[in-house]
Amino acid sequence: MSQDPYSPCFCGNGKKLKFCCQDILSEMIRVEKLVENQPDAAEKLLRQLLTKHSDKEVVVTRLSGILVNKGEYQEARTLLVDFLKAQPDEPRALLALADVCLNTDGFGSSRRIIHRAFQLGSRQYPRSVASLAVQIAQEMARRGCAMSVREHLALSIRLSEGEYRNSLMMQLANFESQRTIPYPFRGRLSLLPVEVSEDLQKDEAVARKVSQIGCWEPASIIYRRLLEKDPNNGALWFNLGLFHAWDGQLESAAKAMHRAAELIEEFDGAVEAETLAELIEMDLSTNTYGVAQHRIPVQSVSELLTVLDDAELLARVEDPEEEGFENGRVAAEYEFLSEALGDEPDPNSLPAVKGDITIVDSDDEAHRVALVVALDDDVDEVAAAFREAAGDLAAAAEEGAEATHLSRLPVECRPFDWKVHHINKLGGAHYRAIDQTRLTAAVEEWKQAAQGRLDNQAPADAAKDEANHRKVCASIFVLGVVANRMGYDPDLAQLRSDLGVPAPVALDVDENVNLTSLPMLQFERVADSELTDAQVVEFANRITLIGHRRLLGKALELLVSRQASLEEFSPMRAHLLRANTARENNDFELASECFEQARKSVADDPDSFRTKLELDIREFSCRLDRPDDPALPDLLASLRDRYFLKIPEIEEVIREELLSSSCEHLLEILEAAPSASGTLWTPGQADPPPEGEKSKLWVPGQD
Repeated sequence: MSQDPYSPCFCGNGKKLKFCCQDILSEMIRVEKLVENQPDAAEKLLRQLLTKHSDKEVVVTRLSGILVNKGEYQEARTLLVDFLKAQPDEPRALLALADVCLNTDGFGSSRRIIHRAFQLGSRQYPRSVASLAVQIAQEMARRGCAMSVREHLALSIRLSEGEYRNSLMMQLANFESQRTIPYPFRGRLSLLPVEVSEDLQKDEAVARKVSQIGCWEPASIIYRRLLEKDPNNGALWFNLGLFHAWDGQLESAAKAMHRAAELIEEFDGAVEAETLAELIEMDLSTNTYGVAQHRIPVQSVSELLTVLDDAELLARVEDPEEEGFENGRVAAEYEFLSEALGDEPDPNSLPAVKGDITIVDSDDEAHRVALVVALDDDVDEVAAAFREAAGDLAAAAEEGAEATHLSRLPVECRPFDWKVHHINKLGGAHYRAIDQTRLTAAVEEWKQAAQGRLDNQAPADAAKDEANHRKVCASIFVLGVVANRMGYDPDLAQLRSDLGVPAPVALDVDENVNLTSLPMLQFERVADSELTDAQVVEFANRITLIGHRRLLGKALELLVSRQASLEEFSPMRAHLLRANTARENNDFELASECFEQARKSVADDPDSFRTKLELDIREFSCRLDRPDDPALPDLLASLRDRYFLKIPEIEEVIREELLSSSCEHLLEILEAAPSASGTLWTPGQADPPPEGEKSKLWVPGQD
């Protein structure tokens, strides 16, 4: 603490030390020295100070902080409330009380005091407001209020700086990349411009101002007053919906958004409002299904595996995922199939997986268990089938024992929730084709299924009446969001065309607009040709983070057509992302082109040898998706000739990949002696690693 009488006071209120807390400076210096190692002594000294200086905010807040650290929340609250009765507008005391209330009562009961603290403390103590906003975001995440989580995190970032701000930005990026959250909620949602009469403009501006500092309940109160005077203003209703959603009041948010959708004249804007309303209601719905688990004690694990291997409806997973168990290890994993696999299974009619069974072995008998995981409708059946197969090696079911619920999903996700038994030798491309067939069938079924949001009409029927087009288009968006959550991205433009509803109007984006500020629902409408090179990069980066495959393909095609954008984004990164997108679409010709373009982009890279090695291994992994790919033998021979003598470890990596993909028939290519060219280094090529030095290998599946 500075002892210069004309320096800012250590209490942070902006006054000079001489005119504020100079009379307690020496005692507060002692307190700070004692706090860390002798908190009880610091507390005693602060209590003594409080008897003489009960009007000093710094004494009260410092003492309340020590009490909170000791878990004595009630005394801290009483201390702060008594102080604020005399000085109701002291921001640091308000912030301290808001923190105590939030930790003891939760956000809902503490909303008023928190927003009062935000209003008075955001300018003087932005770090404290940011910290509170982060705590609120954590509570909202537990409650499932995704829009509120994102907006509170964004608020905390606006109020922070330095390393703390960087840390918060990482938290926000992590949130925005989570596929389990509907993608429109993972992006920014902006207030609409509002046209109101002149006598209402001042209040509307005040609402926006308090909204900027996270005071969304005060903003909503002002907006409700405005709507009493202008009840048919769609933009007011839309913004009110956002205020409620950001404040975690989802029911009120959905109602306001529905009303906005009825009143907004622009078709696409109305569709977006209706989509948000329906997505919010989906989060509120109790019409869900879930994943559940039975934990079944077992014995003699080696004997158990022998028995399970012979069970007709159980299929052993060839390459189980490695999971960490504190008191055990995975001995094997099995899939419980909908029907027996048979000796010659039909590749196009493979059984569904109804449940997963993980056998955990341990030196401690108490931790030898089978973890049976399935949808809640199937988990009892799967557990019973496992017990029947295991016999006396598995514990009998206890009367009344119920499965543990692990997670729940909206019932809308169920048509897109499937798992087909995998046979490695069929390759990834085969299963992606199956997924595409099932996705097409699911969308066709969706067209004909009655929906409550369409007054119990099927989309195909509702679309025949133009009056329903807004809701039908919103339902199409919801379908896309649900499918994306489950890992699929249907062609929504084609679906609109099939149903005969209007296509979205292309959105012209001003050259000064940052693409990250656009709502995610509007990314479908962005007019590609109108974007600047910088905006193309923003578009690609945003979609890459969100993880929307169809939009990513669109962004990458645009990116590679703009040389300046490509250079800024990184050609290598762009071509690899494009190759991966092509692979996911089973377009192996395009994937091959992308790998070749990636190689050309690193031709002058000083570390080009290792980079090209990575590219070759990635392409090899890609082509293994089709074990009968005619280009695989030549690629393997090339890998053998180029790398085996220089980096011997590569052979083992490739051999393991071939074996795990059931491509043993290609192993003989590895046995052939490398050609002479495999021992030569061409001009400009980086030297191989010195003898005895381990190379840094890239392994397929790692980034």
